[in-house]
Amino acid sequence: MKTEQVKQSWIRWTAAALFALVLALFAAGARAGASDTYRVRVDSGYLALRNDREFDRGNEIGQLYTGDTVELWSAKDPTYWFVYAPGLDRYGFVNKNYLVEVPAASSGWSVRVDTGYLALRTEKAYDSSNEIGELYTGDEVFILNASDPTYWYVYAPVLDAYGYVNKDYLTDQGSADWTVRVDTGYLALRTAKAYDSGNEIGKLYSGDTVAVQDSDDPTYWYVYSPKLGKFGYVNKNYLVNPDSTERIVKVDTGYLALRSAKAYDSSNEIGELYSGDTVYVVDDSDSTYWYVYSPDLQDLGYVNKNYLY
Repeated sequence: MKTEQVKQSWIRWTAAALFALVLALFAAGARAGASDTYRVRVDSGYLALRNDREFDRGNEIGQLYTGDTVELWSAKDPTYWFVYAPGLDRYGFVNKNYLVEVPAASSGWSVRVDTGYLALRTEKAYDSSNEIGELYTGDEVFILNASDPTYWYVYAPVLDAYGYVNKDYLTDQGSADWTVRVDTGYLALRTAKAYDSGNEIGKLYSGDTVAVQDSDDPTYWYVYSPKLGKFGYVNKNYLVNPDSTERIVKVDTGYLALRSAKAYDSSNEIGELYSGDTVYVVDDSDSTYWYVYSPDLQDLGYVNKNYLY
């Protein structure tokens, strides 16, 4: 009897040691390439983290729920992938059919509806019975699956929920790579493509940046303003792209003045640029004074182009 107990203990110890060795080998072999992140998606219940590649209650070592993330280590098996679950701080196998990839560029999408809301749904269909949440203009979502031509699967932080949305009402915030340039006053952010004081929803000043969402209209572009946290229309004639031409300031002594006008006058100086400073040329039509954007000063102005290289 005692011999049998010792034998069983030895078997259990050996099995545990072998599994630990398998984990170590998987980790050692896959760590260098571990970079893909996936989110768990189950309709109900949980996704089991297992110590073996098979469906068996006896091999469950953890429970993962919708929204939990895992890091892929090995996808050699057609069904069970070896992953690391940060929430559990454990390695194991999961059924890969309940994982959705989190693309590197999945963030930065916002809702844009003219009126009402964008429904978050449980299914890829327009049906009032499958609505699980309401998303409004400006709400951010993370794209988890964009394979369907109409309905994308997303995560909505504002609702802390997953579901499908009509992708035609999503816009990519993109990078704020256009800069406002107004000689005086401000550039109005508007709800419509028209010059009307009644449709103003924000004020943008020289140096403010926006991300262009739609540039089809010859006059009014649809943009996102990080400063205001709003979407709207602006007159594109007051936007400049600071990535046009990069130049370096070079002065023998002193500084190069950034000016509010194309003239040598101490009263129009709005900043000082020194040798080595970078500026982006916005307008080089003048024979002497170029209109530039200075990242260091975060301002637009005129400089004598003879000191740019």
